[in-house]
Parts: sequence; C-alpha cells; structure tokens
Amino acid sequence: MNSSSVGKKRSNSLGALAALVLALSSPLAAENEDGSLSGTSVRIYGGHVLDEDAAGKEDLDSILVDPGDGWMADVAASDPTGVVSPASTGYSYDDGTPEAFTRITGAHEQEYAQRFRLPRAGIVTSVTACFGRQQDDDNPDVAFIFVFYRDSGGRPGSPLAAYSATVSGLARGKGTCGVINRGDVTSQRLDGGDVWLGVQWPNWSGKGFAEDRNGPGGTRNFWRYRSASQSPWSSWNTETVATAYFIRLGVDHEATTPPPAEDCTPTTTLLRFDGDYEVSMCYRTPDGQVGQAKSGIWASAESGLLWFFSRDNAEVLVKVLDGCSHNGYRWVFVAPVTTLEFNLLVTAPDGTTWRHGNVQGVTASTRSDTRAFRCSQ
Repeated sequence: MNSSSVGKKRSNSLGALAALVLALSSPLAAENEDGSLSGTSVRIYGGHVLDEDAAGKEDLDSILVDPGDGWMADVAASDPTGVVSPASTGYSYDDGTPEAFTRITGAHEQEYAQRFRLPRAGIVTSVTACFGRQQDDDNPDVAFIFVFYRDSGGRPGSPLAAYSATVSGLARGKGTCGVINRGDVTSQRLDGGDVWLGVQWPNWSGKGFAEDRNGPGGTRNFWRYRSASQSPWSSWNTETVATAYFIRLGVDHEATTPPPAEDCTPTTTLLRFDGDYEVSMCYRTPDGQVGQAKSGIWASAESGLLWFFSRDNAEVLVKVLDGCSHNGYRWVFVAPVTTLEFNLLVTAPDGTTWRHGNVQGVTASTRSDTRAFRCSQ
C-alpha cells in the first residue's frame, strides 16, 4: 500500500468513481432506560498495541479521486415499489466530490463521527456511508457499524443506538457509497437539535473513508481509534483537515413516531399474517387505564382490523404485504383512527420488531414502510 500524510493534496486526474447502492444492516444495540446500550457486538478481531504517539490519519493513494467528478450528486436508487416514500429531508455537509480516502495509521479499528443539526424531531429514513477500496484489496465488501450519539458539549456523547451494515461490490481503486434504509434503521427516532452519527470499521479491511477537504463544511467532525479488539477507544480527536466526512442522513420530520407509551406493553398476538408476521397492540386512556387491543372484526392473510372498546368501532387497519419480488422487503401499512396513546408492534419470525405509536390527545398519523422487514427475516 502506498500512503501519504493527511496534508498531502492529490493532483492526478483519475477516472470516475462508482456509486453502487447496496447495503444490508441489522440492529446491534438499543438504548436501555439507564442510558446504556443493550446487545452484543458481533465483531471480534485480533490486533496489536498501537503506540498513541504514532496514531494519525493517512491517505490511501491507491484509491482514485477525480476533482472534476461530482460522483456523490445522487447515490439514491429509484424505489421499485411505486409507493410514495415519506417526506424525507437529506442532511449532508460534503460538496459531492471527495478529495481523499483515509484511515488511522496502524490502528485496529477506527471511527469517524459527524454532527447533524436537526430543526425538530424525526424518524431516520436513510444513512449513507462512502468507502474506498485499495487496488491490492481482494475483498469487495466492507462490514461496519454506525452509531447515533447524543451531543455532549459539541462532541459525541452517550450512544443512542448502533447498527451493523455491509456495503458490497466496491470496485478496486474506487469509491462506493452504501445507502442503508431497512426497517430497523427507519424506525430510529431522533430528537431535534444536535445529533452525531459515527461510522466504525476495521483497519485490516483495507478500506478508507471518503473525505471532503474543500467543500462548505458547516459541521464538526471527530475521529478516534483503538489498538485491539478488547482495547478501550481513544479520546475523540478534532478533525483538522477534512471539512466533512461522506456521512449523510435522511430524516422524515412529518410522520414522527412518538416514543413508546409508558406502562403500555403489547402482550397479546392479535393478528398473524402470511409468513408468520404477528401484530400486537396496547392503548392507554386519558385517565390512565391500559388495555390490549382486540381483533375479530375482520382479517385476512395480509390485513386486519383492531378495536378497543366495541367491535362496532374499528380503531386501526394493519396490513403486512409481501413485497419480496419488488424490492426484497415486507411492507407494513398502519391506518389508525384514534386520539388515544398506543404502542403497536409487528414482529417478524426472527423476533425483529417494527413499531408505531401515538401520544395522548393527538389524532394518530398513518404510516407506510416499504422496507419494514428484509425478506430473509
């Protein structure tokens, strides 16, 4: 591998980069009530001890960049479902053209984090991360973890949630972007204000991360590393060269799923659809009474109605459709007609859940998700 210092600029004009959109992800951890993360990391790597004085970023010169190629202008694939997607707002701080692909010298693993400023709360619709593959790297894939963090004094604070993902099909010597938009990720709720998104990947993978060094910026970036799989992470280092990392975030601010209703836990399977997808739901009245929704009005293999107090008064329509032949996902549609607080869960055969809810006294919103469950689940 031929590498140079962070400050070195490239002058060679080098062909177009590929923007391949192919990513798989699954949840690694979720936040507990005490602020810790539950779940177990799937990554156990061997490593060596890194001299902290030797830690620093390096450019990977064998990954080609072309200053005239706006290859990140549009990495989103068209939606083959034909279903209108949520009103998503895209957040990014790069100018669309990377000046370098970097990693941490000699580290076992590194993490790059970028701050996003959200005007109000919303639901994640997508996460984009862009990597480069070196010429002598025989592995076209890169497995990584992305983590949402609270802000703590202008730097990443305590973690909110973590997900694993894989970007596949990286071409030798070129960059590739993965857009992660599966159901587990698109159920992640973010509060308004500053939130951080970090990308962790192993050094031994040979992959570098895309950086913008002459764009408008407008955000803050940090990086850190660890020297072995069981070693603690270093402290966060302020980014001094890149104006932005190629980390992008999509958020739907219109159909925000409220946080789970307190003291309301769905306990009864009310509907079971094709593929063994199960629906459960609880509600809470304004005076604090909690109950389980009921079925029995009407149901089929793909949809059904739920009620709270009377069979004559349907409260929610739920549909779980097989969209596997269209986009590789099961689709979930929920149409509530209530102002009560509720938690509704759809559970896949592997135990993965999809959630919708409402706050007390507000007319519940409908929700459609054409990437709720990957068909392998």
